[in-house]
Amino acid sequence: MKTRLSLEILPSTIIILLVFTTWAFFHIWSRHMSTELGYKISEEQTKKEELLSEEKSLRLEISTLKSSKRLEAIARDKLGMKSPSPDQVIYIWHNE
Repeated sequence: MKTRLSLEILPSTIIILLVFTTWAFFHIWSRHMSTELGYKISEEQTKKEELLSEEKSLRLEISTLKSSKRLEAIARDKLGMKSPSPDQVIYIWHNE
């Protein structure tokens, strides 16, 4: 009688253990994936901050390179240009 009862309970016990084991593996896997995604998000945020900092410095460099004083100095020193004399200036008036 005792062996028959244990044989009847054995399949359901195995099924319960399999379900619990499957749940435990899934739970561990999902926590691991959550941690990995957290690390990846942190890395991407760091890259974003670095790129924003680089963009800011590049914008500053662009504004420096576009400076009218710098452009005037290049035109005068490297290209040999100078401001026009009054007789070289032509004014065009537009009347409506």
